[in-house]
Amino acid sequence: MRRGSVGTLVNKNLVGRCGLYCGFCLIYRAGKDSEKLRRAVARRSKCKPEDIRCEGCQTVLVDGWDNARWGKNCKIIKCQEAKGVRFCYECNVYPDCKRFRSIADHSLKRGEDLVANLAKIKAGKVEEWLEEEDKKWRCPKCGKPISLYINECHWCGADTRKAKGG
Repeated sequence: MRRGSVGTLVNKNLVGRCGLYCGFCLIYRAGKDSEKLRRAVARRSKCKPEDIRCEGCQTVLVDGWDNARWGKNCKIIKCQEAKGVRFCYECNVYPDCKRFRSIADHSLKRGEDLVANLAKIKAGKVEEWLEEEDKKWRCPKCGKPISLYINECHWCGADTRKAKGG
């Protein structure tokens, strides 16, 4: 990690290979922020709390959490590895790939434009994009990181729907 242009810490491991910002991922947040949240996610995922951990899509862990859709089993990452690309935009089927479109369309409904995100990443604006995303995915009340997938700040309990455009 290093400091970005406005002094925030920039963690390039949080650059999702499909254009998602890994910093708002519930698994990432649970593993970094809160034992209570980690236990709740583990119960829902039917695994041990210590298995709920992730460092972001740039450093996929081969052990731990064994979800069928994300992490080491992510179909997007497996596809990228098979094609020898690091990001979806490097693939000759992008942006029309069914796998990508599925997650991109779902994310757009939640306020995340993966095509726009990947355009910034491709243009070399990774640090700028990470700083924007870090600011965007913070609780309006306490200022701490929040997850896209829950509507209540796991730090202070504030409703975060307005912060996420909901």
